[in-house]
Amino acid sequence: MQQRDYLTRLLGFQGFNVLKVEIDQEGDIEKAIITLGRSNEYICSNCGRKLHSAHSSFTQEVRHLHLWRYITILKFEKVKVRCPDCGVKVENLDFLEKNKRITKELTHQVSELCKVMTIEDVATFEHLNWQTVKEIDKKAIVKAQAGRTLEGINVLGVDEISVGHGHNYWHLISSLEGANGPEMLYVGEGRKEEDLKPFWRCFGKERAKKITHGVMDMAKGFIRSFRSHCPSIKIIYDKFHVMRHLLNALNEVRKAEFRRSGKKMKGLLCGKKFILLKRMSNLRGDARKALKGLLSVNRRIYKAHLLKESFGQLWSYRYKGAAVRFWDNWKEQLKWQRLEPYKKFTAMIDRHMDGILGYCDKKVSLGYIEGTNLKARNIIRRAYGYRDKEYMKLKIIQGCSSIGVFRPYPFPLHHNP
Repeated sequence: MQQRDYLTRLLGFQGFNVLKVEIDQEGDIEKAIITLGRSNEYICSNCGRKLHSAHSSFTQEVRHLHLWRYITILKFEKVKVRCPDCGVKVENLDFLEKNKRITKELTHQVSELCKVMTIEDVATFEHLNWQTVKEIDKKAIVKAQAGRTLEGINVLGVDEISVGHGHNYWHLISSLEGANGPEMLYVGEGRKEEDLKPFWRCFGKERAKKITHGVMDMAKGFIRSFRSHCPSIKIIYDKFHVMRHLLNALNEVRKAEFRRSGKKMKGLLCGKKFILLKRMSNLRGDARKALKGLLSVNRRIYKAHLLKESFGQLWSYRYKGAAVRFWDNWKEQLKWQRLEPYKKFTAMIDRHMDGILGYCDKKVSLGYIEGTNLKARNIIRRAYGYRDKEYMKLKIIQGCSSIGVFRPYPFPLHHNP
């Protein structure tokens, strides 16, 4: 078998065969220009009819996967056909991207590399234009997003992320129970009730009726939106957002004690914010000693810290009655303690207790939502920001869902026996 026959089999483009290979060099870049011959069977790009005569032809060069160290260029005659139904049309070639001078195999490789590399790195690696790589990646994500199934979802979670400068917020909506496990479904701008309407239009009324639980923070816009679109929903408040309110109350206690203390106590309180807010079990060495020293000399901070450490137990109960008893006992310990920020915190929890007790009925993954928030920030940070907002949203969805799994080796797109 001749070398050209080997290359023909390696390329695997049905109806095409290798005629010759030329090596060209432009500076440091080496190119392998592969000239292809072809059969007399053509396909109308509009209706898919097979035809055996050409109206006219023109020479086209397209990029393909690298051949060893060479940039590979395929050179062949592309045909216009006269279809009885459609008139004169450019033929359809199944190995080419539509309106692109690039093969589908290279397109797939570029889109997969963009999952683990920056656009600039992929463009450099493949010797392609930055804009071309970005368009390929965006198109691939849109296609993957459109092909995702939304069936079997009964638990949704929503969180917000700050984007850019000022009070600019985006909402991140995730499926916490579905065919592919927890994964992000949608990214939208804003955090008001009306800002979530585009998601519900995409999600559909019938699917919304099947949602049984929604995990979120205590933002009124999220609560109203979910309750208006999901008639049977039960709200579960995210533990991490509730704990954030408690940590803010603890920090207010620390600042109040700092203001009313003398110089010696101020020296102890100064610089202790983060070791005070951190869980005791996560402190080591000098930080743990410093915290113990602080707690031993200030009774109010000691009591506030003790209550903070025990509060997380509220999410460990399976029965609502036990959780309510724990909460009542927790509040009882606040009496005569003169911890005003904690009293405001307990009043807020009393107003939202139903959403916290909902976790007793449905033990959903609360950490996933907070994890996607962090991952979204890392995606934005890795790219040093995005100029295209829609592309930025798609990259966040890709990075937090099953469509972002790196699959560099697809099944063969063509077969040439």
